[in-house]
Amino acid sequence: MPPVSSHFDLTSIHPSSIQLKVLRTFNVLTILLSFFSNSYSIAFSHPNIGEISDKHPTYFTPSLTFVGIFWFILYCLQFGFAFFAQFSNIHIVQDVVENGVSWWFSLSNLFLCGWLFFWMRENFIISELFVLLILISTSIAHNWLITKYTPNHIPASVAYKIVTFTHIPFAMFVAFTWLDLFHNGFIAFASGYENVEYVNIAIVLAFILAIIGICWCITGVFSYGKRDGVVSFTIAWALLGVAVHQRETKSLSITCSVLALIQIIIIFIVWKKYGGNSIALLTSGSKPTRSRIASTRNDLREPLLPQHHE
Repeated sequence: MPPVSSHFDLTSIHPSSIQLKVLRTFNVLTILLSFFSNSYSIAFSHPNIGEISDKHPTYFTPSLTFVGIFWFILYCLQFGFAFFAQFSNIHIVQDVVENGVSWWFSLSNLFLCGWLFFWMRENFIISELFVLLILISTSIAHNWLITKYTPNHIPASVAYKIVTFTHIPFAMFVAFTWLDLFHNGFIAFASGYENVEYVNIAIVLAFILAIIGICWCITGVFSYGKRDGVVSFTIAWALLGVAVHQRETKSLSITCSVLALIQIIIIFIVWKKYGGNSIALLTSGSKPTRSRIASTRNDLREPLLPQHHE
């Protein structure tokens, strides 16, 4: 194993750039705007978000309990990023915020507000466009983080800060946005339970979700071999949410449950393969190689420089 830098060695000796200061400000403002807009739409608006969802039932509507738990966890992590991680004086974390996350965190929050604005007005076609914008922005940031900033040879305290408050929230957000894309699309173009043929469409979409999750966990086909079990687990959670809410439609509910279970089993197998190393499961496509170790020895102050797949 290569030697690791001390906390003192990792601390940036340079003042924060103007771009980083601006990014920090916008990240804080946009997450507050997103959080309070959602909170108002849930607690004070009539009808609220959930009531609008109930008003337009579909075969791909998830359980609101599962959705609520997801957003509670995601907002905790996003607040951790906005108010804690991004203000770190560790130069590696600063580089991730400035060049990895960049403007995508703020844009995704603004797009979420745009989705909420049109959702509350039941204009589901335009809200679907905003879901697509959220998916694009979060996918770009997540793919950039997972492929270019792989925390393999840095102190655990720094690695887990990057993984917990950058990789994981973006992975969760991008995965759940796939569910939102399909759910919002169902409301816009195929709402109601009158047409039973929509069940088959929902089953096909469930398989698409499962394939995306499994690919992220096993092959890393979207990210040059870098796996991300968080995406897979979040999609499994989303499928379970659909399965619970659609339990009266047996074929759909069973399909979603089985697909979710398969993903959870695959995640466990991959996790065991890497010796229970969550960092390897979440962000690494392969075990550390000698070339990576040598590279780390040569430059202890830049352990998160963009890495190419070997």
